[in-house]
Amino acid sequence: MGERNIKALQECGIRVTPQRAHVWGVLAESGGHFTAEEIWERAGALLPGLELSTVYRSLEALGDAGLVAESRLPEGPRVFEARSSSHPHLVCVVCGGISHPDADDIGRRLLETLNAASEGFEVSEMHVAGRGVCARCAADG
Repeated sequence: MGERNIKALQECGIRVTPQRAHVWGVLAESGGHFTAEEIWERAGALLPGLELSTVYRSLEALGDAGLVAESRLPEGPRVFEARSSSHPHLVCVVCGGISHPDADDIGRRLLETLNAASEGFEVSEMHVAGRGVCARCAADG
């Protein structure tokens, strides 16, 4: 639970608790996608006694503050990540891995295109998932 993580919570007006700081730390420091259960396991290793229900409440508070994004990918569990700009997810149907395309502006361009074509509907958030086989799984045959 680093000072930088606590400062990020304070700047968003979130009441800082050890539980929230640890949940945020798992997401902010990893840059990955995790289920609530995976976050609970990782944060619980550092904060014994952490309850799964507390992780869910922390994720809700962090999401309300705009720090955490939740995705519901096709045929998969809800996953959470530290919020960055809107971006597509690439989901491997073999290993279940989730990655992002390297181009930083893909999500921005998708939002711009949707907003331009939506006849006045303003898209503020989107979840785009492409399903396929990752390079590692394709190489493994």
